[in-house]
Amino acid sequence: MAKFISIFNNKGGVGKTNLTWNIADSLAEKGKNVLLIDYDPQCNLSIAMLGTEKFKSLVSNPAAKTIRAFLQGYLQSTGPGKIHTHTGPHTNTKVKIVAGDFWLNVYSDALNVGNDLLTGNGISKFTAIRTLEHTLNQDGENFDYVIIDLPPSFGGLVRSALYSSDYLIIPCTSDTFSEYCISLIAQMLPQFINDWNTGIQRFKQNNYGSADFDHIGKPKFSGWIFNGYDTRSGKKLRADQAHENNIEQAIQRLVKTLSAEIKNYNAVIDDHEKDYSLGGVEDMNVIIQNSLWQNIPASKLANHQQVKSLTGDKQKWSLEQLNLIQKIKTQIETISDNIISKLV
Repeated sequence: MAKFISIFNNKGGVGKTNLTWNIADSLAEKGKNVLLIDYDPQCNLSIAMLGTEKFKSLVSNPAAKTIRAFLQGYLQSTGPGKIHTHTGPHTNTKVKIVAGDFWLNVYSDALNVGNDLLTGNGISKFTAIRTLEHTLNQDGENFDYVIIDLPPSFGGLVRSALYSSDYLIIPCTSDTFSEYCISLIAQMLPQFINDWNTGIQRFKQNNYGSADFDHIGKPKFSGWIFNGYDTRSGKKLRADQAHENNIEQAIQRLVKTLSAEIKNYNAVIDDHEKDYSLGGVEDMNVIIQNSLWQNIPASKLANHQQVKSLTGDKQKWSLEQLNLIQKIKTQIETISDNIISKLV
């Protein structure tokens, strides 16, 4: 059975998309089948993995081969539509993606908490991702992980993804806002779960004995990732270390809050180290730019030349850059190993 993971932080610029892509590729390199859901209207994950031209061809088609094709029927009361999955030119072929679409803004606006969720009448809109994976499973496609890339907001798309997810991973960067946004998640997630429970209760009043949604709507906080820090002389800069310490304290407060306020299930995984860290990835500098330009996961860039500019001029990586690529590869592998071992 697939494990559903939301990678989310209310703060933008924490590397959600890049981490989602690279972690998925690393999991696939370890033999896992991964389905990526680009649930962000900005569609950065789709563009990064598939390339600009391929993505343009998907969204410009009148019958767009994006997530819109599947979701639009929910708004037209015709039920879910056709599912299109795609693979990237340089990403492991065990990773498939349901491409995003700018139209997701429309779907987000249509996810009405009052009319759809709290009344229990539109639960299916909020669990569409589960239906998508179940449909693929019935068609013979099996996945070990479904990983969802999300916008930096607390809107309907995020609610929908969290209700469909088994696990929540929070990426953080070295700044005060990451710490602050962890506290916002601690406030908002219990409210989201309370709304879900209210909706399910109302749903069951009109659907006696139904257990269709009993196993979902129970996301567990499963860890955080420290992303984009700098190292000099083999250790983190003092400022980055200070921010990391503050984030660790915010994570402990998050764990305490979720454990205290969410009563109907255990909202935090059992982490034996009790630090809830899944690992970290240091600042990629020019590596990330090249990764996006060439649609190549960062850990695989050593096998390709560096692109100097969008004009296409190429040159060899320096020894220092090759060492950084290898370090990033190792760091991503550590995170994927922890996901495999901890999210059980």
